[in-house]
Amino acid sequence: MVGVAGKSKACNDCKRRRVKCGLERPGCTRCVRARIQCSGYAQQIFFVNKTLADPSVSAPIVLAESRLSKREHVKKNPLQDELDDLIALAKASLASPSLFRQGVFKLLQKLYLPQPHVADKNAGHVDPHTWLKAACDLEGPCLVLDNSLIAFCAIQLFVTKTGTVTHEKAVEIYNTTLGYLSTYLMRKGDMNLDYILASLAVLSTCELFLFPKDDGLQVHVQGIADILRLRKEQRGSLSAAQWSDLMPTETNLDPVDQLMDLVCDMPQAIHSAIKFSSMKQTVGGEFQVAVKSLWGILKSIYEWQAGLCALSTTPLYMAVPSRLHNQSDDSHETKLFPFALEFRSVPTAALFVVSWGFQLHIYTVLQQLRQEKGDGGPPHYVSIDPHTDPMEARIEANKMARFLCQSVEYCHRVEMGTFGPQTMIYSGWILRHYFTQNGAKRELEWVDNIESMSGDGVRGGIKLMKFQGGIGGY
Repeated sequence: MVGVAGKSKACNDCKRRRVKCGLERPGCTRCVRARIQCSGYAQQIFFVNKTLADPSVSAPIVLAESRLSKREHVKKNPLQDELDDLIALAKASLASPSLFRQGVFKLLQKLYLPQPHVADKNAGHVDPHTWLKAACDLEGPCLVLDNSLIAFCAIQLFVTKTGTVTHEKAVEIYNTTLGYLSTYLMRKGDMNLDYILASLAVLSTCELFLFPKDDGLQVHVQGIADILRLRKEQRGSLSAAQWSDLMPTETNLDPVDQLMDLVCDMPQAIHSAIKFSSMKQTVGGEFQVAVKSLWGILKSIYEWQAGLCALSTTPLYMAVPSRLHNQSDDSHETKLFPFALEFRSVPTAALFVVSWGFQLHIYTVLQQLRQEKGDGGPPHYVSIDPHTDPMEARIEANKMARFLCQSVEYCHRVEMGTFGPQTMIYSGWILRHYFTQNGAKRELEWVDNIESMSGDGVRGGIKLMKFQGGIGGY
């Protein structure tokens, strides 16, 4: 038997979007205004398989089961429906995109951003993810920014497995947005650099969740530097001092800005120390200047961390029993990290995780230089740091590495959104370098299995970008 679904005056797309149909044929004007290819008024055909074994099957029953199935599908994929509505809204509101961008922010609050109860209650501190709110608050029309936000939403649905977006579809949307960006950058005339900067920030974050390597991310980072340079109307790449000068003076009291000010010279110092250590000619003076700068940055980070703790009447983090299961522990009698760190809030966790990553990065570089010195380096080598015992430095480095590993569980909780795991990307990169350099096979295996971990309230299975290259910077 063949049953035809009940007649409906609305076209299929208006019916799906629950809006009043224009009723024109072959396509309604409501779809045209929404820039949707009207799929017409044809009704779906249902096949009713009535057999001797099941003679009660009828067309009304099949239709009722179909409607029930659709309702269940809507319940299972409400976030996918939100994304579909946002895509339609973006096409219909090109002249005034504020409503669309606020809808994007609300969707990303459910996927990417940490939940309010784990946010920092200190109104004077800026959350590390406020860049997204700033991008969504831009009111002017920009096709590149809107498509970047759509790509970000689609990728978050794919990563969290809360929609029907596949990896192939996410890559397709991302590549389409890159096409819009390329076209916009090649056109003549004035460009709104604020909107392009926001688009690059969104696309760079997309890549952290979509691609396994950081090739494209490096291009976008350079693009952001070039845009900031153009805003200052100066030639050449921005130096570390120029980066810090771009920040308004009144924001320097914020912990995030303070930390960035402390480490802005770190890439250059690391690059110089490794560069001069490999030279055959005597450049001991330049080498020592670079190493002294690294120790100065390290000391400043310790003081910055102590200042954060001193300003709080309660501990910013504490050790609690770990509920995390890492597959690398299965072949051992005890957990590698039986305790995890519990932070006061997500912003607090982000500050300490990133700063510990900076410290471990410096310790790893200094250890590498010390090992090269011990292997018979050039005669211009002198003590890496005459005031620090190498064993004490090794103990501190091990402590930083342990703190970072113990932070994984907190950052991967479901209520942290996908922003939580994102905070561990840089730290994971330096942990792999540190454990490899020290031959810590079990610790390295533990880090490599973070993606497949499980536990109560922990979000596992998220594959994030792994930075490539050595620890020497540039």
